[in-house]
Amino acid sequence: MLTQLKLLVLLSALSITTGIAGFALAHSNGHESRTPAQCERLPGTEKEGERAQCLACVKRPKPHHYHPDYPVGERCRPDNGKP
Repeated sequence: MLTQLKLLVLLSALSITTGIAGFALAHSNGHESRTPAQCERLPGTEKEGERAQCLACVKRPKPHHYHPDYPVGERCRPDNGKP
């Protein structure tokens, strides 16, 4: 019984670690989104939530990028090639 519990704890820790590492690798560019494909990683849908805000931002006529971790109103910024 104790061995099964240890295995369960180990698998849980591994799963959490993998999830965190995957998130970090997906956002290795400084947490900004520059393409619709990158916006798909954000919560929400195409019509509501952060994903919708991001898609509206990156689809502007002039290039923009979206920072989900910036304050509301400052998330969509002109794309100057820098994070």
